[in-house]
Amino acid sequence: MQELFRRFIGRIADQYATVLLVLGAVATVTYMVLITDIRSQEGNARLVKMSTEQGQLVEDINLLLIEKIYLTDANEIRRIDAKIISNLTQIDQNHASLIAGDRYIREGDRLVHVPGTLSQDLRLIYFDNPKPLDPQMRTYLTTVRDLYRRSATHLTPDDPELKTLLYTLSPRLLEEIGKASSIYQRQSEMMIGITASKQHMMFAISLASLIMVGTLLLQPLVLKLKDSAVKMRQEKAFADNVINTTQALIIGLDANAQVVLFNHYAEENSGWSEEEIKGHDFFEQFIPAHDQTELRKLFADMMSGEVQYADSIETLMRISTGDLLNIIWNPTIITDSHGTPLMFLATGLDITERKEAELQVKQANAELAQLSDRLQGEVNLAATLQRSILPQPIIALPGLAGVANLLTSSEVGGDYYDYYKVGGHHSILFIGDVSGHGVAAGTMVGAAKAGVYPLIHEGFTNPGEILNSLNINMQATAQQSLLMTMACLSLDARSGRLVFANAGHVLPYLLRKDAQHWEMIEASGLPLGKSLDSDYLQSAVEMTLNVGDKLFLYTDGLVEEESPSGEPFGYDRLEFLLNANYDVEDPEELRNILMDALRVHCRGTAYTDDITIVVISHTDRVSQSAQTNTDVSDIIRISEGFYRQGEHPIPRISKEYVVFLAEQGYSDLLTRFSQDGICRILPKNDDFCQRLGWEHLLNQHHESADDDLYALMPGQPQYRQFHLTHTEDKAFITEEIFSWLNDQGNLPKDHIEALMVILDEMTENSLYAAPRDGKGVAYYSKGESRELSAHEEVRIDIALADGLLGLMITDNWGTLTPGVFLRNIAHAMENGVEAGVGGVGLYMMWRLSDYLQIRVHPQKRTQVTTLWDVNNPIDMAVDSGIQFIYHTEYEAAYPVGA
Repeated sequence: MQELFRRFIGRIADQYATVLLVLGAVATVTYMVLITDIRSQEGNARLVKMSTEQGQLVEDINLLLIEKIYLTDANEIRRIDAKIISNLTQIDQNHASLIAGDRYIREGDRLVHVPGTLSQDLRLIYFDNPKPLDPQMRTYLTTVRDLYRRSATHLTPDDPELKTLLYTLSPRLLEEIGKASSIYQRQSEMMIGITASKQHMMFAISLASLIMVGTLLLQPLVLKLKDSAVKMRQEKAFADNVINTTQALIIGLDANAQVVLFNHYAEENSGWSEEEIKGHDFFEQFIPAHDQTELRKLFADMMSGEVQYADSIETLMRISTGDLLNIIWNPTIITDSHGTPLMFLATGLDITERKEAELQVKQANAELAQLSDRLQGEVNLAATLQRSILPQPIIALPGLAGVANLLTSSEVGGDYYDYYKVGGHHSILFIGDVSGHGVAAGTMVGAAKAGVYPLIHEGFTNPGEILNSLNINMQATAQQSLLMTMACLSLDARSGRLVFANAGHVLPYLLRKDAQHWEMIEASGLPLGKSLDSDYLQSAVEMTLNVGDKLFLYTDGLVEEESPSGEPFGYDRLEFLLNANYDVEDPEELRNILMDALRVHCRGTAYTDDITIVVISHTDRVSQSAQTNTDVSDIIRISEGFYRQGEHPIPRISKEYVVFLAEQGYSDLLTRFSQDGICRILPKNDDFCQRLGWEHLLNQHHESADDDLYALMPGQPQYRQFHLTHTEDKAFITEEIFSWLNDQGNLPKDHIEALMVILDEMTENSLYAAPRDGKGVAYYSKGESRELSAHEEVRIDIALADGLLGLMITDNWGTLTPGVFLRNIAHAMENGVEAGVGGVGLYMMWRLSDYLQIRVHPQKRTQVTTLWDVNNPIDMAVDSGIQFIYHTEYEAAYPVGA
């Protein structure tokens, strides 16, 4: 080799001109190398691009976060999240490189970064100016990561952190990024100019150097070639090491989809070695047939050059054991210098364990959903039970009339109102509020209700005694874990004497008849359940109400509800509204005014606390003669002649004690009856009523142990009884009843048809019209097919005895009221019968029967009974007897103490 070198040197020396030519060529090559150095300035361009891209990525992330707010599809949300995290990673990497002062130089086909230092201008931008870019960028990245971690349901346009990001952090950050980009741009331009000058200088130096040391350049050139070869081998070894140590499957395919690259990780996970796999068709070897279509199409499109970039694809991958792995493939293309695809590189991540974890999470979520449904069902049942223990919102007590309104912020509430009467002249009303709301508060309401029952039946009328008794119950129930405020008042409707006791409740308001301002009624006391030492008798206050005076009671949820800006409704606003509407006579109208004002204040009806309002008026004084007794002497009889003489006030007692004795047709009085609340009308000269027993009918407000049908038809009648368990049972039971009636052989056709018409109407009412919540909203749509719940009863009884035919239907809803009944039949009487118009069914029940009786226990039970004398034809022109017995919430079948 040395001999060859010497010969080569000698030849060069012998041919000096040739050497100069070679040196000139070397100089030219040097010049070209310097020109290549200019291309290395692509690194500066890369810095400019990176800096500029930072601003674009910030704007992209902001747009993605905004888009995420309005997405509901889970797949779209995951796609947005993936883009956000990708952009975050790129920003973070670029920023770290920029602040480190890294430089980028081209090595082969790629740019690599090498350590460097920041210029003074850039250091000022990133670290030293009053608003350094680096802390701003880190704050921005931290804020975005925090928002990214939130679910789409918890991310709203009004989110304070999002607003800060969009309107404060981003504009400042983009401004500083723009300044940095401008500096990089200026530096790049300056470096290009310097490089160009350097090129020319180096060209001249190279020529001079080549001329001076021409013969000495050969050896350095050889050494350089050797160094380049070593470096290439090192780079190849590094690339192979990266491929084989990456914790991902890297599989390269040629144009025929045959495996040409198979890294160590792929070998470990598949169980096949590279030698076994090379040359095999990738799809047939690894991908199940049902997962091949999409991946094959992507392979064809990318290898043909139609598609350059693609999103990840998830498929199953078959391994040597026959098992299947879940793999996410990230495909890319390796091209030659002309951009022609050479290799399809599939990088796969094994997500099998993640899929299994997702399946477990899905199963856990399904179990949680079942548990949630069960708990929700129990909560709904608790809400139904709670509604059932509350009395009717329309208050009609001796000397008092008004309306109550209760809204719960959740299914089960902690507010409570109640009322009852004692002896026909004492009216007791109270309103309470448990601390908190929800199931626990609802339990306390149930405990309060349980404590009230014995007080009713023992005839307690003193509010102090009532609160003392309830305080003991609350203390034993909650052990001071929950407290209940309560205001209780008692009115003696004979004298107007009002007694008020308070257990920590917000104070009620009183409006005297001729006054224009409401005033508070003040009485103090600790909440129920706080202390057994509380004595509410001592703190009770007394006053006398005049007819026309009004009372307003409420719970603190009314004044504490806040507007969207956080302003509470407040006592001042409440008192302003009360005083501004002092002349409103109708309690319901005043209630509506207050609730409308609350809705406007809160911008909706989704309240954070339970809200209860009670508006009542002292309507009249009750005379001693209106007090109830246990026999027929407690009935107030109103004769037709007296009633038709003009307007007469009806005593303010329970209307089941008032009976109108009709001497002739009374249908023209139905409208007046509905206004006066007269709901028991008996034709005085009616033979059928005489047959049923005059005293017996007058005593119907006293319940017997038997159902009404059997109490009105004594003896041992033939009867059939049916219980509905499903709405579809109606057709079958109707047919059974029709067949049974026809089998009797002696029933007139008109009576059978009348009974079937009433049966259809009454059954429809029990299945669809009667089931309503405490606010009067129907639970079911008419005609809806459903199975009756375990606690729901719809029972049909048919009886026949001694020329009497009876039909009775019983349900446990108790939602029909005398007012609705009388208004509907009066409307039908005045406007005629029209199919589909409300009230027609009730009207036909009255007209088609010889006697109609309806007994209602509010929110508990409705029993409708119709009777016929089968020996007389049906005459729809006759005004038959009607008795609507409406037992108020606490009206017992036995008397209570005065």
